[in-house]
Amino acid sequence: MKRLSESAEHTLLLVDDDPTLRLLVAAGLQQQGYRVIQAEQGVQALEQIRAHPVDLVLLDVMMPGISGFEVLRTLRALTGHEHLPVLMLTGADDVASVNEAFEAGATDFITKPINLPLLIQRVRYALRGAQRETMLRQLYLQQQTACRLAHLGFWQLDVRTKMICWSEDAAELLGWHEALPATVDEFVKQVVPSDQARLESLLNLTVQHHEGFNTEVTLGQGHQERTLRLQGTIPPQDTVMIGAFQDVTALRAFEDQAFYLTGHDELTDLPNQRLFTRLLGEQIQRLNATQAPFALLVFDIHRLHRINEGFGIKAGDEVLRTFAQRLQQHTPPNALLCRLEADTFALTLPIETGDKVNEIVLDQWAESLERPYGIGSREVFVDFSVGGCRYPHDAQQAEALIQLAKRAQRHARQKNGLKLSFHHQIDLDSSTQGIILETDLRRALERDEFFLVYQPQQDMSTGQIVGAEALLRWRHARQGVISPDRFIPLLEESGKIQAVGEWVIQAACAQTASWRAQGMALRMGINLSALQFEQPDLTARIKHHVAQYGVPAEHIELEITESIAMRNPKATLLTLQKLKSAGFQIAIDDFGTGYSSMEYLLRFPLDKLKIDRSFVRNITDEARSRSIIRALNVLGNGLNLKIIAEGVETQRQRDYLDALGIQEIQGFLLAKPLPADEFEAFFQQHAVEQAQHCPASDA
Repeated sequence: MKRLSESAEHTLLLVDDDPTLRLLVAAGLQQQGYRVIQAEQGVQALEQIRAHPVDLVLLDVMMPGISGFEVLRTLRALTGHEHLPVLMLTGADDVASVNEAFEAGATDFITKPINLPLLIQRVRYALRGAQRETMLRQLYLQQQTACRLAHLGFWQLDVRTKMICWSEDAAELLGWHEALPATVDEFVKQVVPSDQARLESLLNLTVQHHEGFNTEVTLGQGHQERTLRLQGTIPPQDTVMIGAFQDVTALRAFEDQAFYLTGHDELTDLPNQRLFTRLLGEQIQRLNATQAPFALLVFDIHRLHRINEGFGIKAGDEVLRTFAQRLQQHTPPNALLCRLEADTFALTLPIETGDKVNEIVLDQWAESLERPYGIGSREVFVDFSVGGCRYPHDAQQAEALIQLAKRAQRHARQKNGLKLSFHHQIDLDSSTQGIILETDLRRALERDEFFLVYQPQQDMSTGQIVGAEALLRWRHARQGVISPDRFIPLLEESGKIQAVGEWVIQAACAQTASWRAQGMALRMGINLSALQFEQPDLTARIKHHVAQYGVPAEHIELEITESIAMRNPKATLLTLQKLKSAGFQIAIDDFGTGYSSMEYLLRFPLDKLKIDRSFVRNITDEARSRSIIRALNVLGNGLNLKIIAEGVETQRQRDYLDALGIQEIQGFLLAKPLPADEFEAFFQQHAVEQAQHCPASDA
């Protein structure tokens, strides 16, 4: 099958004096979508390279006239061809020939007779490597250019006369159209009022104690306003303060924009859950003295996945944007509104009683939100439900209020015809059912009602299934299989997550051992909860289970979320170092959804970053999602980490990820999470299909 995402624009030069080999290899490569030009000897090859831009050269070693080695050396001397990928084709497999090929500048080599499927894979590797190298060179050049363009200047201050002397290019660097301040007094007056006292104090301390200073001030007003980083010092026994300045206006604007993006949803431009939780906490602190009541409402769109499946993800995104706009139209100025999750929004609303919120929601928002939504020339309707809770009556912490409102929203959704449900209005029967469910959950472990399912993970370069993520499920005696969204929070609230997590580790290790005995040497991914991760004897517990079943520690991949890792970075570092020393692999799950410190990311002993499904979902339609994934991939490669993308559901998403160089994927495109016996059948069938697609070469 053609891989147009990789090969459509790649031109290959095939150089070999054997016409039959050229015919067969060219035909095979053209079937993969590559454009192939040919040459039968070295001189002609060099002429082709000078005449036609090519992306890769397949070069025979032994040819009449000049050899492939001589062609390669000549090629490497040509300007612009220093990094062109070259694969040597040789019938000689001795070490001397291989060494000579690499010394001459070869990228890779393959021996004759040519194994066409293997050659195609080598071509893919070489092209992908060349693309990564080109990207890294571009990044390096950009960094060099940025250094040259850094707006650095110098100044001197005579402490006796208080006169300032600026470097000749200072005005040009700052884009300053007027005379720069010539005295300390003029300089201080041109600094914004909030920085004036601090600047005067720093200058005085430097003069008195001959200590250096390093600070930032904002100079000027309006279009001339610039943010300057100032550094200054006075050498001992001197009366002239010397210093440097840098215009960091653009840098601070970029940082402000980056901070904005980390706290806002890309699709709707509303605050995301992280920022909303912080703002909600600040609002509660302001209201602590007065206890002024407000309601927290959670709006959830029903069955949005049907629109995504029927009309495409872009149509679903358009519905979400419209829904958000309609919410904003009726949200008062003093309210907080955010996109809480994929199809869920939250807002705060100052109220006196819950009844007023009922009137507002049903009279204002419901009419607007229930209007049809345009998708191209069609119109669709979406249903929604609303859950709410009250501050301070129901809870007084931001996270607790959000959880109560979500619970009330789920209750409203389960009751047909009910649009709005408040936490305090949930009937006794529903509360009783919740208590019963929690009671049954406490006994589920001893009743052997938990089981694991496994989602396969695929290596993009080989197509092989290389791992599985173990996921917990609960089969209730009367209600059947219950969604993890319902019972995982209850496990965490009750503290039972530690005991159940221990069971998960043991069961996953047992399954890994069973698969190894069947020849399935798979890496097993195991999720650790926050409470598990904080156990002081966590490493010893896991080591006990792998020893019990004879599983190599390197076959176990322990996954923690980014939020868990950053709860206490110093403690996280110590725990991860213990686990890593024991031989376990470490993965950060849901990477990119939190706000990690790069300092700790560099220090954590990680093996893998798992890119969150929220970035993968929009990869085919939004350049920003692709840019984020590309940046995370470059970051991971630079830190020598494997990258795996979660939530891959379509072939187009897979093709984009492959083109971006992502190493592994998992998601419904491969398979849904499967019980062990179904996973085994899937693995065996996949292995058969792989063997048929890439048959082994004849001995």
